[in-house]
Amino acid sequence: MTPLLNAFQKQIGYHFSDVDLLQLALTHPSCDSEDGDNQRLEFLGDAVLDLVVAETLYRTHPNFDEGALDHMRASLVNGKALAAHAQTLQIASVLKVSQAQRQHHPQPSAAMLEDAFEALIGAIHIDGGIDAARGVILNLLTDALQAAAQSDQQGNPKGRLQEWAQQHHDGIVPDYITLPEQGPDHARVYSAAVELQGQELGRGQGSSKKAAESAAAKNALLQLNQ
Repeated sequence: MTPLLNAFQKQIGYHFSDVDLLQLALTHPSCDSEDGDNQRLEFLGDAVLDLVVAETLYRTHPNFDEGALDHMRASLVNGKALAAHAQTLQIASVLKVSQAQRQHHPQPSAAMLEDAFEALIGAIHIDGGIDAARGVILNLLTDALQAAAQSDQQGNPKGRLQEWAQQHHDGIVPDYITLPEQGPDHARVYSAAVELQGQELGRGQGSSKKAAESAAAKNALLQLNQ
């Protein structure tokens, strides 16, 4: 193993038993290597990240509703966020790409960095199991998890909106109206509006009806606080 990969393992806080997995995770498809590339590991790592982040949010925020949890999870595992983590780890310095790819794109794209980060998590899961993957993910995403909770102090926007309604409108409860869905069946986008005594306070969208209602409540609170 090269000194560069040794240093990289120290940086991520995990040492591979099977170094071939690490090298595979850092091999871009453009290499057309006989040993394969990181696409399959990326597929696995994406699922592992989703599971660990969702489980962590569920355990650490017992008062958050589904919409708030979904919003936080999405902010933590989206492509931009993962590419930023990859940059922090300097994955670009150990990512293997073809010479032709490097000539056209001297620096890896954000998508390439995101894929490599997910592949790395997938490789750790294969090498050390879910506990090892969880440990690395929580170590790398600690600051992001804390920032997401603070920026969302949102916790439970539907609950906060209901509290506001009870204080200002004699306990009247907001009504949530389901709006037409959008997008293909495999990537449905749900929409909702929240009303109080027939007056619309806000609208929102999400990957589920509850997430859309939570987004509508959050937008209503933003409007009320202006």
